[in-house]
Amino acid sequence: MSSALADAFATLLQAQPRAPVAWTASGIRDRAALSVAADACAGVLAPLPPCGRVAVSVRDGFSFLAGMLAIWRRGDCAVLLDAADPQAPRLDLARQFGAGGVLVDEPVLRCMPLAGGVAAAGLAAIKLTSGSTDLPRGVGVGHAELIADSDALEGTMGIGDGDRLLAAVPMSFSYGLGSLLVPALWRGRVLVLPGDNPLSLLQALRQGEPTVLPAVPALLRALLDRRVELPPSLRLVLSAGALLPPEIAASFRARFARPVHAFYGATEAGGICYDRSGDAAERGTVGTPIEGVTVTLDPDGRVRVQSPAVGRALAADDSLRDGVFLAPDLGEWRDGELCLLGRTNDVFDVGGHKVHPREVERVIAGLTGVTDVVVVPWSDGSGRAVCAALVAAVAVDEAAVRRHCLLHLPAAKVPRCVLVLAALPRTSRGKLQRSEIERLLAAAGPGEGGRPR
Repeated sequence: MSSALADAFATLLQAQPRAPVAWTASGIRDRAALSVAADACAGVLAPLPPCGRVAVSVRDGFSFLAGMLAIWRRGDCAVLLDAADPQAPRLDLARQFGAGGVLVDEPVLRCMPLAGGVAAAGLAAIKLTSGSTDLPRGVGVGHAELIADSDALEGTMGIGDGDRLLAAVPMSFSYGLGSLLVPALWRGRVLVLPGDNPLSLLQALRQGEPTVLPAVPALLRALLDRRVELPPSLRLVLSAGALLPPEIAASFRARFARPVHAFYGATEAGGICYDRSGDAAERGTVGTPIEGVTVTLDPDGRVRVQSPAVGRALAADDSLRDGVFLAPDLGEWRDGELCLLGRTNDVFDVGGHKVHPREVERVIAGLTGVTDVVVVPWSDGSGRAVCAALVAAVAVDEAAVRRHCLLHLPAAKVPRCVLVLAALPRTSRGKLQRSEIERLLAAAGPGEGGRPR
């Protein structure tokens, strides 16, 4: 009933049971302690038949790691939920994807049984993504896909023995699964696990001696705003989950004397491209393909990915089949590096001109003082136009934005409306909530651009 990842950990455990597996605020945990914790999780899951699907909604990093090990020892498939979401939607998703129970740690570790569980059917995990819509869909992956993704990432990024990986992103997300959880069980990498306290990440940075920080742009922005000091142990900073704005990459390098390496991936395909030099984001690209991954562009500019890490669609899906993922992202090659131009459903037409929001966003981001920006379509009585919402560290008005854009863009792509916000609305994964931005623009009405809200 066991699995490749559980078997790999068993080999590591037998060889060095006292080797560290995680730093926590309460002390170092070794492999033997993780095995004992996994046994306890297995006891909680005992009422469920093995080789089924079990939803995981656990906040504590060490408990999550132990729960996943227990699930894979049983031959189960883990349905990965976001523990930060409200309980009712989580239970609905667990049922939707065939889980026979939900492993939770609120307030203690326990299993909530559900009716109608489905067999694992060779899957190790079901990762959830909204893709280009707001409706969650499942992507199934086996142990072979998880291992292929993790090995490709480590080989490309130069991660190996002696590295300590800071779990600054949830391990239930595809990014955290491939960069943190699988390497811990498969290769014995040591994790630095912050707690739930908002200050725990800073404590983990100071005391956990991490060497690798997988981050999202929102976290990098927060580190810049807080003006914290990074530990001397930290040698590699990654950014994924959302496009890294060039100004954040440049400011991070200037402030901390460390580059940020952009990493482009997808729930459906794992890692896709990586910035090996550490300055691709400052040029507006996401680097070159990860080892073993083939990236091409369709005639319409859509990104096509072929990789041994590509998952399996759980429902009819033309974008995901036979080890190939047709991404909703549009791109172009710039000196061998991939530049993302936005998503297919983000492109809109203004006066016969196709507007790629990322093109306009890059121009506005180059305006002094702008720290964050998003471009969306706007319709009023005179027809469709471009609108921008932005965050600025200094006073920026609509006229200044328009003058700057007119120097670099055709008139049809220059924003007709500009809204200055204290912060752009984002999801827990750092992705922009375009629908909320469109709502704010609609509420502002014409002629109110440039007013902070």
